[in-house]
Amino acid sequence: MSSLKLVVHKAETIKWHPGPFHSNKPPNLYVKVYHNKHRLLKTRALGRNGDPIWNSSCDFIALASSEILTFRIFHCISYLGLNMHIAEATTSIQDLIEQSCSDQSVCLDINGSRGKFRLYVSLEALTVQQAVTQQTEDISKLAIPSTTEEILAPAETINGVSASGNLSVSFNVVLSALRNIVKVGDELAKVHPYANVAWKILTGVYEVMRNQQEMDDKVIKLVEAMAKLFSFATEADLVLKKSKHVEQSILNITKQTLECALLIREYSGNGFLARSFQNFFSSTGQRIEQMTINLLELKDTFDRGISIQATVMTAQILDRVQTLGMGSDLLSPLNLRTKTASFVHCECLPGTRINIIADITEQLMTVSETPIIWLSGVAGSGKSTLATSISEYFRSLGRLGAWIRFARNDVERSDPVVVLHTIVLGLAQVHPYIEQAICKALSCDPHLVEAPIEKQFHELLLQPLDTVNEHLVGPFIVIIDALDECPQDSRRTMINLIADFFPKLPRAIRFFVTSRPEADIARGFSKVALIYEKSLTTESEDISLYVRQGLDMIRQEHDLDSRWPGEKKIGHLLSLSGNLFIWAVTALNFVGERTAFNPPKRLDTLLETPFREHKLAQLYTLALESNADWNDPEFKESAKLSLATIALSKLPLTDNVIDSILGFTDGSTAKVLKCFGAVIQWTPGQIAQTLHASFGDFLLHPPNETNPWFFQIAEANKILTSGCLRLLQKCLRFNIYDFPDSHLLNSEVPRLAESPLPNGLIYASRFWGSHLVYTEYDHHVVELLEGFLMNKFLFWLEIISVQQEVSSAATTLKIAQKYVHEKTHAIAIFLQDAQKFVAVFGPVIAQSAPHIYISGLPLTPKQSTVRGYFLSLFPHLLQYTVPSSWVKLEKVLRGHTGPVTSVAFSPDGQLIVSGSYDFTLQMWQASSGAPVGGPLQGHRHIVHCVAFSPDGRRIVSGTVDGIVQIWDTDTGAPIGDPIRHTMSVRCVAFSPDGQRIIFGSGDNTVRIWDTVTGAPIGDPLQGHTNWVISVTFSGDGQHIVSASQYAGVRIWDACTGAPVRALFENHDRHLDCVAFSPGGQHIVSGSYDQTVRIWDTNSGAKIGDPLRGHTSRITSVAFSPDGQHIVSGSEGGTVLIWDANSGAPLGNPLHGHTDGITSVGFSPDGQHIVSGSMDGTVRIWEASKDAPDLLHGSNIYFNCIAFSPDLQHIIYVYGGHTVRIWDVSRGSSIRDPLVGHINDDVCVVCVAFSPGGHRIVSGSSDSTSGYSENTVQIFDATGAPIGNPLRGHRDLVNCVAFSPDGGRIVSVSDDKTVRIWDANGGAPIGYPLRRHTDSVTCVAFSPDGQHIVSGSRDRTVRIWASRWPFISKYFEGHDNTVTSVAFSPDGQHIVSGSEDRTVRIWDANSGAPIGNPLRGHTRVITSVGFSPNGQHIVSGSKDQTVRLWDAVTCTPIGDPLWGHSGHVNCVAFSADGQHIISGSCDGTVRIWDADLSAPATELTPGQPTPSVFKHIGNPPIHSLSGPSLLPGTFENGWISSSSSRLIWVPAFLQTNFCTPWCKLVISPEQVMALDLSKFVHGKEWAKCIKDD
Repeated sequence: MSSLKLVVHKAETIKWHPGPFHSNKPPNLYVKVYHNKHRLLKTRALGRNGDPIWNSSCDFIALASSEILTFRIFHCISYLGLNMHIAEATTSIQDLIEQSCSDQSVCLDINGSRGKFRLYVSLEALTVQQAVTQQTEDISKLAIPSTTEEILAPAETINGVSASGNLSVSFNVVLSALRNIVKVGDELAKVHPYANVAWKILTGVYEVMRNQQEMDDKVIKLVEAMAKLFSFATEADLVLKKSKHVEQSILNITKQTLECALLIREYSGNGFLARSFQNFFSSTGQRIEQMTINLLELKDTFDRGISIQATVMTAQILDRVQTLGMGSDLLSPLNLRTKTASFVHCECLPGTRINIIADITEQLMTVSETPIIWLSGVAGSGKSTLATSISEYFRSLGRLGAWIRFARNDVERSDPVVVLHTIVLGLAQVHPYIEQAICKALSCDPHLVEAPIEKQFHELLLQPLDTVNEHLVGPFIVIIDALDECPQDSRRTMINLIADFFPKLPRAIRFFVTSRPEADIARGFSKVALIYEKSLTTESEDISLYVRQGLDMIRQEHDLDSRWPGEKKIGHLLSLSGNLFIWAVTALNFVGERTAFNPPKRLDTLLETPFREHKLAQLYTLALESNADWNDPEFKESAKLSLATIALSKLPLTDNVIDSILGFTDGSTAKVLKCFGAVIQWTPGQIAQTLHASFGDFLLHPPNETNPWFFQIAEANKILTSGCLRLLQKCLRFNIYDFPDSHLLNSEVPRLAESPLPNGLIYASRFWGSHLVYTEYDHHVVELLEGFLMNKFLFWLEIISVQQEVSSAATTLKIAQKYVHEKTHAIAIFLQDAQKFVAVFGPVIAQSAPHIYISGLPLTPKQSTVRGYFLSLFPHLLQYTVPSSWVKLEKVLRGHTGPVTSVAFSPDGQLIVSGSYDFTLQMWQASSGAPVGGPLQGHRHIVHCVAFSPDGRRIVSGTVDGIVQIWDTDTGAPIGDPIRHTMSVRCVAFSPDGQRIIFGSGDNTVRIWDTVTGAPIGDPLQGHTNWVISVTFSGDGQHIVSASQYAGVRIWDACTGAPVRALFENHDRHLDCVAFSPGGQHIVSGSYDQTVRIWDTNSGAKIGDPLRGHTSRITSVAFSPDGQHIVSGSEGGTVLIWDANSGAPLGNPLHGHTDGITSVGFSPDGQHIVSGSMDGTVRIWEASKDAPDLLHGSNIYFNCIAFSPDLQHIIYVYGGHTVRIWDVSRGSSIRDPLVGHINDDVCVVCVAFSPGGHRIVSGSSDSTSGYSENTVQIFDATGAPIGNPLRGHRDLVNCVAFSPDGGRIVSVSDDKTVRIWDANGGAPIGYPLRRHTDSVTCVAFSPDGQHIVSGSRDRTVRIWASRWPFISKYFEGHDNTVTSVAFSPDGQHIVSGSEDRTVRIWDANSGAPIGNPLRGHTRVITSVGFSPNGQHIVSGSKDQTVRLWDAVTCTPIGDPLWGHSGHVNCVAFSADGQHIISGSCDGTVRIWDADLSAPATELTPGQPTPSVFKHIGNPPIHSLSGPSLLPGTFENGWISSSSSRLIWVPAFLQTNFCTPWCKLVISPEQVMALDLSKFVHGKEWAKCIKDD
């Protein structure tokens, strides 16, 4: 905002065309000047006697130099009383100022319909004093009323002056008074800044409002009240006289005037809303009236001569009164991490920095297009002190939205999310409408505070502010101080937040940012036109005034001679300061600190010091040397360690905390700090920090290492590490937070994190690893580490849980592992196991501290070191059959609502990104598996591919609809516009330098784009003849490798785009994926032919034989970071790790995904693998070859399964062709796989036991090259084949069954026939039964063996006589394939299941349906059966559930039985009907309680126990009843009951875990049982520990 003076000097007539009805006399000209459509000036009409000379002038306020002035020339036709507009010209203020000179005017050429003219004008910027003087002259020309009664007379007339005239009078009274206050500013230093800004705003408003035709009477009254209030200040001398007694009242009056000015500015349409809000507020009149009343009250206070602290009435205070009680506790989540500044800087001394403070405050108050002011200055130039003064200015006005100050050793406040929350909370507290809008946003989404920072910005700040923008009488100021002190890992995000996000906020929100002129900050801000950069230069007058005032205070405090120290010494001190405020501050602190006994002597010492180049370092040295006895060994050691702790700590610490870490027991830190007041800011019991960041630099990088305070950083960190470990060992205990209920999450316990734990203990818990990483190996440290971890590890995790530091804990343990590696075997083993514990149980540790014990400890593998050290201390936990050792599967990440298409680790290994069919990307914490905020949204089609940039700061994604988008990993925001392609983008990658991205497309090309400019580089790389499905850069960035489905692998020059070579020797079938080795010497490729191949990059030759192990096409491949291993994923859902040198697989395939793998990759350290799948999950695996591949080492997925009648044996088929018999009682297979079908490629589809369990029958499709047969094979109970295969079917055999007497076998086939066989001789009985019109899928004998029932794809159920003449009848009713049939025990009913998802009951005699179809399953029904008493029906489905039905009422009984993680393909009742047995393709058999009418009870010794339990004893089983979960899934790992979280189950146990109603889980390797007889939970959970 600028005060300007415009002068219209004269005009010259070049041409004049008066027209046919006018005389030829010269024109009678006058000029009107408009500023932003408001008239500024009208000259007199002159010119009849020559060219007119006016020299008319006016003063006005311009808000921006880009604003426009319009000059209109009129011809006055006096005898007609008409004014003819004949020409006009426009120019910007900036152009006019630049052309104007002090002695010359600017000539404007003006062309119009009646002539051509030259208009001479000038424009100059006025200083404040010039503007005040001019205003005074204007006021003197007005008839100012002599009494306040006249001022407050009715608005219609005052002494014959109209209301609008009265407004002018009142305005000028106020402006004159403010001018006088400004004039005596040195005497009213506190008042001056407010008066100055109020004067400028009111001057600008006055220029606008005096041109408005109508004016609200309330505004006139408000201005009149202001005039009355300022009647005391009509003369500067009077102001000066009164100011000494009532300065506080004058200050309040001036502040109130400033608030009135802001309200009037908004009202006039020239405020931050950029339009009048008088029509938008129903309460505008009330606001003005309240301010008027407050002005009169202030006047009364002033007249009585009382100097009191009165409240300045602001618009937001008025709004808060109206909205009283409408606040909400919803803001509490924002309070969790926001904290006040570490310490507060002093303000600028009165009289110093006046110009810069006035300039910045005025600019922040000004309505402009630059809402952000960035003040840059060198270290020590006084930026923070200046920021403090400005914050206090706006705080006193109630307009300080937030004040954030960064400090390099304060990592908490450096988190950009914490900064955002601080701003949101601050703005909510400063304005009630903002508070309401933010509370509304949080009520709609309470988890919004956990979303990505971009989403939080938009929904927690931008949108709420936009909704209440019209209620904001701005400005509201956010101050961000010392941005350069923000740690590097957060600074880039903060720069982006300021540059890219904050300018989007309403104009009423203004920002003031300070920092050193660091290159990254300057680079980030320079690209944004809405950031105004201002360099801080220190005026020698300011430092002189500061030094003089400081010395004066020292002189008074120490009662020194009034002549001390004299001008000569002051001048010498000023010359030493070098215009650095921090030097002057430190020097005065040194001379006058409390411990200084003789300040004059100290000053002399300072002045006698021969300061050279590093003046500040020398001053710091002097300050440390002069205040302490460094010859005292005890003091020296305490001081050195205290200073080292202050310099190296990760958070500001109090003297008490420093004592606790260093082990001081006598308050040594406080004693030391009292000596260093010149350089350390501290008061007893409060945090201690360096007075300036430069002193921290001095301590860490001293110019002289011989000084007694010098410390080796590694040695100091060792001492801090040791101190932290001792403190942890001493203070940690079980249930340290007194957690009330294990059913609750941490977030559900009020004020849990505010529990009064010692701050030193919390610091030690969080940061011992941060000091250990800089510590050299020391045996004593290892001993401390061993003692702490092996005794207090789980207790430490409690603090980690509550402090939300699980990710940091994982890093800390990795640091410790590296520290002790191969030096101390026992602790190294423990740390390795501890890392695994945190990796697997990280998700629940992050959510609930009690479940470290309730869920984590008992579910840890038997051989776990953590389990071995701690389990015996906790006897009252659940007991479960856990595996012997950790398995490779660590985490399952769920969140996507569609298949996952692509996954990648960030370069630092901290994050994983995934893309999905649900059109989103999701970032995850690799350590905990928790999502990082919400999904990244913006794509409108399937996200096909994702990749991190080399620095981890960006993600690139490509979609099916041809969009490539780059995202910011910190904010989650898209960067720039998307790249739009015409075809599907199948693959993307960054170059090693991050400057380019490449993507392969469905148009058979590879394209290269510049990530900075967003422009394509060169032409598309052409040569492929089919979709490009994989691309990557070589490690040196010199080459690109791409793969096409049919055109092989091609290598390109990344600089020129020229083809280098094509690998023509291809796989047997088309490719699907490729990857470079880290060194670029090799390429790995995967193919539809189920093989992985390795190629030499230079020669293009294949290396070794194809890598075989997958049984389906390879969909993704990757090298490990060291190039020694390869990981591959397949369409069959398996992951394989290979030795890249030998080509041998490392272990068995990794099973767990339930659908095809789409993407695999290694973590940067090679320790983990991430995989994404069509099953919608992301899985994290340990890459170590030592861990088992799956729980119990099983990689079995059942294709079909059958139970022996006594449930002692299970026969199952896996891999399509392997048949095994498992003995339940022994817990192992009976013998090798059954062999008997024609060849090894047999596809066994179905199996069944004979009624006595002595024989087995199987059906298959046997294929050899050029020949196919479909056979039935009979085996004895040991698995030996009986006779030859039974041939006759011409297509796949779908189902087989024995007759009740075991003498016959029935089989059905895709050849649409039913066949009956002699079970003893193998001969067919009769002819094939051929009434079905499509494949026959299922078959069963009646209990008496007289009938056979079959189901078919023709949607019918048929009953056949089992003997000649095989008469049949059919039942219709299903809408899709009939998949399973069974007779009731009495043979009177039939039950059938279908692909139409229903179960039907039929009358076996009439064929009539009984009741309605049984509905409930959500996918295909695979198996049905009756209970032994015929009262119940059980069904299994591909929806992974088992359901129980009432066969009489045709209604469901209880909830679905969930627990299987694969299709349920076989169900049956036990012989006594008490249990249900289900088999699944997940490789398990489950035993369920069949009584679902009431919650399951404990099995007591007196209860019947199924024989299957006998070999493992009789475990009591408590019900975990009724969680409302999706079938076959855990609710984020939780098993719940009545909304209470009981147990959290890790991913590797979920497949086989005993869930509600499930008695046992049986896998081919082991029986799993859950014993809850000693389990304590809920409010009793803390009793799980052994009694003392």
